[in-house]
Amino acid sequence: MLKSCLPALMLVLAMPAAAQTSEPWTDTPVIVSAQLSGPALWRLKKGNSEVVVIGVLPVFPKNLGWKTRRVENALKGAKALITPPAGKAGIGDMLSLMRMKGLPNGQTLRSVLPPDLYNRYETTAARAGVSTRAFQHDKPVWAAARLRQDVLSHLALTGEEPVQTIARLARHQDVPVRVAARYRLSPVLKDVNGMDAAAERVCLARTLDDIDFDIDRAPKAAAAWVAGDMKAVLGNYHGSALMDCLEGSGKGAALMEQASDDAVAAISDALAEPGKTVAVLPLAPLLRKGGALDRLRAQGVSVTAPNY
Repeated sequence: MLKSCLPALMLVLAMPAAAQTSEPWTDTPVIVSAQLSGPALWRLKKGNSEVVVIGVLPVFPKNLGWKTRRVENALKGAKALITPPAGKAGIGDMLSLMRMKGLPNGQTLRSVLPPDLYNRYETTAARAGVSTRAFQHDKPVWAAARLRQDVLSHLALTGEEPVQTIARLARHQDVPVRVAARYRLSPVLKDVNGMDAAAERVCLARTLDDIDFDIDRAPKAAAAWVAGDMKAVLGNYHGSALMDCLEGSGKGAALMEQASDDAVAAISDALAEPGKTVAVLPLAPLLRKGGALDRLRAQGVSVTAPNY
């Protein structure tokens, strides 16, 4: 029973991958041409400290093999691997969600959504080969989250890779792994459940945009990522619809901004101490205008491409 509510949490647990639908990339992006086949890397240096940053996609094919040599070389001699901020929910939070995620009075999605939006919802699900039967009595915001999770599962896409593989490589080299920050999700879950009907409809529409984009272009983005072809990555990238969804939840939007701030702070802290650290960041907060690279450059950090 509890496990059945986990897909509904994906809207919030996808937090580290969130981005605007159309990214205004920084004016001076570091586009890396890898000397070795593998993902692009960025070297951030300040004094005698350095952080090697690996930018990752919002979703990634579960079984896509990729050459890990560049990442393994980056991890050699590192003091730590920093992974993106993460949310956590307890059993009580999930029980509360189970009680609150449904529409009142036996209503269905068809009865509460405008016909054009409901038809689009069904069309997107059919295109992905996923049934919506289990979500018909969910509030639109949770139906959106659960549909997206089922589509990702059906397409063998995940938000957990390649971060899990990178963390495994770090542990193999005895490099400590630490999360940039952890957050309790219960306040956000309650706030999301309190969204008004208009905000929920916006969230559903944005999530359908996200699903359609992933069906068409997520595999292309992943193939470019494993080759270090950042031009092709950014041409097939739009992040996650989560930020747009959470505009209807003040606490959710605030937590998204906090996650970005905490990721930059973790890198800044690492650069304040001698030695090398490796960090994983979603590409959108890393490369967008005013994002992590821009903010760190403003702090006097040098940004170059390592020759791994």
